[in-house]
Amino acid sequence: MKMKRVTSARSRPENRHVRLAKLLSWPLPASLLILTASCVHPGQSIEPPVPSERATLTEPVEEVLGPTQPAGKDSTITQPIVDPFVDAISGLAGHGLDPEDYHLSRILSLTDDPVARQAILKQAWTLAATHLMRGRVDPETLLPRRHAGFEQMAMFERLSVQGGPATLAGVLENLAPQHPAYIALRAELTRERSAMAMASDPAEWDAHAASVNTTMVNLERWRWLPRDLGQRYIMANIASFQVEARQQDIVQEVHTAIFGKLTRETPVFSDSIEFIVFNPWWEVPTSIARNDKLPQFKKDPGLVKRLGYQILDTSGQVVDPSGVDWPSLNAVTFPYRIRQAPGPLNALGQVKIMFPNPYNVYLHDTPDKGLYDAEQRTFSSGCIRVGDPVGLAEWLLEDTPGWNREQVDAAIASGSEMRADLLAPVPVHIVYFTVAGDSCDGVQYLNDVYDRDGAVMKALRAPLQP
Repeated sequence: MKMKRVTSARSRPENRHVRLAKLLSWPLPASLLILTASCVHPGQSIEPPVPSERATLTEPVEEVLGPTQPAGKDSTITQPIVDPFVDAISGLAGHGLDPEDYHLSRILSLTDDPVARQAILKQAWTLAATHLMRGRVDPETLLPRRHAGFEQMAMFERLSVQGGPATLAGVLENLAPQHPAYIALRAELTRERSAMAMASDPAEWDAHAASVNTTMVNLERWRWLPRDLGQRYIMANIASFQVEARQQDIVQEVHTAIFGKLTRETPVFSDSIEFIVFNPWWEVPTSIARNDKLPQFKKDPGLVKRLGYQILDTSGQVVDPSGVDWPSLNAVTFPYRIRQAPGPLNALGQVKIMFPNPYNVYLHDTPDKGLYDAEQRTFSSGCIRVGDPVGLAEWLLEDTPGWNREQVDAAIASGSEMRADLLAPVPVHIVYFTVAGDSCDGVQYLNDVYDRDGAVMKALRAPLQP
């Protein structure tokens, strides 16, 4: 499959030097800079900047963040230790976030008011923690998260009692995803920003700017995912047209895949695979029955029997298709259910991998094997068709007694519908990564097939203040 590196020029700002100066003013942690020349392995995380004198967990909150109440005029106010905290806020640039969203300049300016500084530090930390854990943008609405979450506020209170700025800084860094792919994207962001600084040709600058934007968008998408993806899990990336079987974040199998048409996009969500059906009946969704199958059957009623479909009335009884007055029916008044029997022409093929969800989306086989030869495989009505679904089913059932490859093959050969319940659910994550990263081989820029990147980038640039 052809991988496309983003080179499409975007309109440059009127004064690109001003914008570049602001961009490069965001300090990056030294540990992140090291990543550009090293390989990160599963389980390895970016260490936060370590100050020369780290506050201990036993220091009282007054000593590390300043007094909690205004001091009297005769009291001696100790200036809070804030360097590690400031470093952590500055380091948010390495996650594709703007430190100014977290009051960096204001924190630096509050040198004579410990109480005000403590209050703004709390605001900065809790909002940054919320964005690192859940995303700066709500993935459903694409509206910015302007307020810290209750979990993050409680976390701040607990940590501020137990430790100081160094503790808070270290925890903040580790609230971000620690997956090798996220770390690889952070390194890519550093590389592209450095390349922007070195670029003298406007077209080259634009290309690196586009890569920076795309990488920031995909870092945000990683923050939308659950932190625990599972020990064994499936990741289906729409933009790469691939389904991967992973164990401990290491790819064990890669399957070509077909996703939803541009008019019926596959949704992005996480769920858990519970069971597999071999030789499945296809219960045609109502929308497909009315909008797709009805026009076909009106044009050629003989298709019903030739393709193995059944027409059922509202009571669930099978209706003879030759007795249906097809010309009189329309999508609004269509009163029947449609289903297709197992067999070589069944739209689901021989395997259906189920994770019940409100979108009625699942993984399945297909009789149209030739579709896998296309470069952009957007042909389905939203579900995900998988190359070698039998092999994927075998991997999913690896820990389930009674379902080795021989038994899977026998179930399929029977021609009858048969269900296999997984011993333990396997998480599945349907994602849309237009920059796919790993720990050692760099990243690949993929086509934005559903044209989603621009909307996310716009949302990331939206001000946090209403």
